[in-house]
Amino acid sequence: MVILLAAGTALVKRWERQAFDLMYRNFHHSIRPTEVVIVAIDQNSLNIFEKTNGILWPWPREYYAVINNYLYESGARVIAYDIMFSSNDIERLNVSASYSDNSFADALKQSGNVILATQMEDSSHTTNNELIQAFRCETQYVGPGKYIRNYPNLTAPIPLFQKSMLMPGAVNFSTDDDGVCRRIPLIYRYKNRIVPYMALAAVMAYSGDSLISADKQSIRVADYSVPVDTDGRVELFWYGPGGPGNTFQYVSFARLMKACQQKMMGLEPEIPADFFQGKAVFIGATAAGLLDLKTTPFSPVEPFPGVEIYATLFSNIVRGEYIHHMSNEWWTVFALALLMWLCYSWQSLKVWRATIVSLIAFLIPPGAAICFFQYHLTFIPVIQSELALILTVIAVLVVNYLTEGREKAQVKKVFNRYLHPAVVETLTQNPENVEMGGKEIEATVVFTDLQGFTGTSELFSPQQIVELLNEYFGQVEDIIFRNNGMLDKYTGDGIMAIFGAPIESEDHAFQSARAVVDFRSLSKMTIEKAGKRVNLVTRVGVNSGRLIVGNIGSPNRMDFTAIGDTVNLAARLEGVNKIYKTQNLISESTYQLIKDRMVCREIDYIRVKGRDAALKIFTIIDEIEKVDNKTKEMLSLHNTALNLYRQRNFKDARNHFEKILQLVPDDPVAQVFISRCGQLLKNAGLIDDNGIFNITVK
Repeated sequence: MVILLAAGTALVKRWERQAFDLMYRNFHHSIRPTEVVIVAIDQNSLNIFEKTNGILWPWPREYYAVINNYLYESGARVIAYDIMFSSNDIERLNVSASYSDNSFADALKQSGNVILATQMEDSSHTTNNELIQAFRCETQYVGPGKYIRNYPNLTAPIPLFQKSMLMPGAVNFSTDDDGVCRRIPLIYRYKNRIVPYMALAAVMAYSGDSLISADKQSIRVADYSVPVDTDGRVELFWYGPGGPGNTFQYVSFARLMKACQQKMMGLEPEIPADFFQGKAVFIGATAAGLLDLKTTPFSPVEPFPGVEIYATLFSNIVRGEYIHHMSNEWWTVFALALLMWLCYSWQSLKVWRATIVSLIAFLIPPGAAICFFQYHLTFIPVIQSELALILTVIAVLVVNYLTEGREKAQVKKVFNRYLHPAVVETLTQNPENVEMGGKEIEATVVFTDLQGFTGTSELFSPQQIVELLNEYFGQVEDIIFRNNGMLDKYTGDGIMAIFGAPIESEDHAFQSARAVVDFRSLSKMTIEKAGKRVNLVTRVGVNSGRLIVGNIGSPNRMDFTAIGDTVNLAARLEGVNKIYKTQNLISESTYQLIKDRMVCREIDYIRVKGRDAALKIFTIIDEIEKVDNKTKEMLSLHNTALNLYRQRNFKDARNHFEKILQLVPDDPVAQVFISRCGQLLKNAGLIDDNGIFNITVK
C-alpha cells in the first residue's frame, strides 16, 4: 500500500518515465514501418538550393507544388506538411508571390489528400488567419468533452490554401513535466471547430473517414482504435532513434525535386514513382538550423525531428502497435511474490546467502521489464518494484536488529578492539566457526618494524613511549585497513598484517604493495613528544604464498592468526632491510604477482637458513604510472650495475653504482654495493659461483 501511494508522487512518476526512456534507448524494437515516407527538408537540400538556384529559406511555394504533384501522381495516399503556410509567399525576381501561392493551391486542390499544419495558440497570441467556413473534409467528433483541448487562438494556413487542402492538422508539441515528449493529445477545438492532431488527421485521410468517436478507453477513426488515458492522450510507441537511416524511410527534398525534374524531362527518375504508392508522406524540416528538433526518449542518442513524431504516431495507429502498462492488480501479485521470497530468505538463510537472493530479486524487475517490453510492448513499473524491495529489506533488517542485532552489536563492540572487523563479522554471523583449526589459503604477509626505535625509546619516559606508539600505530592501522588488510598482531614496535584473509582476495599482493608505498610516506613523517621530534622510519618485509589461517590456541583462549613458512620468510625479510639499508623488501613470489602494476627494484640473492635455493629479493618503488623519468634512469643504471656485479666485473659494477649516486646522492642500495664491490676487489672469495654474497639470513 505504501508503494502504491508513493507511485503516485511526481518524483516516482518521473523516475519511472526515465526508466522507460532507458528501455527504449537500449532495447528498442528493430521495426521499420513501411507505410510512411518522410520527405526531409535537410541541410543538404538547403545547401543545394542556395548554391544552384540562389534560393534561401523559405523556399518558393511553387517548389511544393512540383513536389505535391509528383507525390499525387505517384499514388501517395495522404500528404501531410509539417510546415506553417500562415502568410503569403514573398516576392522574388523570377517569380511573383501570387503565382507561387496559386501554383501550390492548384496542386493541393488537384491531389485532394493534403493536410496542412495548424498551430493552436493560447491567449498570449493573436489569431493568424481564421478558419474558413468549411474544408474539403470537416471533422466530426462524438465523445467525452474532456478529451478536447480548447484554444482561443490559432495560426492557420492562408485562406487560399485552406480552400484547397483536405483538412488542417494540429502541430502542437506536448511534453511531460520533465520536457520529454511521451504522450500526445489528439483532439483540439477552436470556436466549435474540431482540429485533429496532425497524425490523427493523416489517419482520417488514409482511411477516408471524417468521424472521430470516443469512449472512456479509446478514440476511434474508421476501423482504428487508439487507447488513451483519462485526459484523452495517447502514449507513443517509439520504434527507434530519429533521423535518416534509423527507423523510417527518408527522402531528401532536393533529391525528390531532382526526380521531379527528371520525370518532366522524360527521363527515368532516380526515385521510382511506385516508391510512394499507397504511402503516407510527411514533409518537414530535419535541418538543425530550422529549429524543429524535439525532445523524446531518444534525444540523448540522436536528434529527433518533429516530423517523425507524427510519422511515429501515424504508424502506431495504422499498425495497432501501442504501449501497455501492467495493471496495479497484476503488479501487486508480482510484487508480493517477490517480497515473500525475500522475507523468507532473510529470516531463514545466512546473511551472505540472503544477500545473494536479494541481489537476484533486485535483478528480476528490470529483467522482467525488458522481456515484457520486447515481447508484449508492456511496461512493468521498475522503480516502483525496486522501491518495494528496498523497503522490504530495510524492514527485515530493522526487525533482525531489534531481535538478534542488539546482541551481535554488543559482541562486535567488545571484540572489535582486538580483532579485524571482518573477523568479528564472520564470528558473529557464524558462531560455529569459533573452533580450533584453520585452512590453507593463498595470501600475502607483511611485517613492519621501527628503525632504531630502541635508541629512540631511551629519550622518553615509559608513558611517553606508550603515547608515541599509540599515535604511530593509529596511522599504521589506517594504512592496513585502507588497503583491505587484516592487522594480525602487534610485535612490540611493529605489526604483522595479512592481505587476503580472513576474506580471500586475488588482489592480495597488490593490496600489500600499496600499503608498503603508504608506509614509505609514513616514514617521512615525524611525531613530536615532550618537545622532541622523532623520525619514524618503518621497515617492511613482504612475502606471498600458501599459509594456514584460523583460530589457533587453546580451548580457553585462541587467536585468529596465520602460520607457516610464508609467514616466517616475511618476518626474516623485514630484518634483511638492515643489511641493504632499504625500507621494504619483498620476495620473488610477491614480485611475480605485482610486476605488471608496480615498479620494483631487484636487490640481490640471499640464502635463508633452512632453504637450499637462493632467494631473489626486490624493493617496491611505486605504481607504474607514478614513476618519474629520473627514477627510471636510476633503475636502468642499477640493472646494468647488477648484471656487471653478477658477472664478477666488480670494477665496472662499482663505477655504475657510483653513477647512481651522482643521480640520487643518498641512494642506500648503491652505497651498499659500492662498499661490497670494494671488498670483493680485495677478496673475490666473498662471493660464490652463483654470484651470491656470503650472507645467510637466520
